[in-house]
Amino acid sequence: MKYRHEGVYIDDVDAAYQRALAAGATSVAAPEDKPYQERAAGVKDSFGNIWWIGTYTG
Repeated sequence: MKYRHEGVYIDDVDAAYQRALAAGATSVAAPEDKPYQERAAGVKDSFGNIWWIGTYTG
């Protein structure tokens, strides 16, 4: 079975990251400011899919 990597932009990366962890996801990358005007994080869901979440900060 292949797992997917999905990327979405949202309003609040930090809040979404904490909600995902509370719902059982595991951390792939904690929220951090990136040099390309984005705050981003990554989580893995219970099916093994990896979600990259970001907020544009520019």
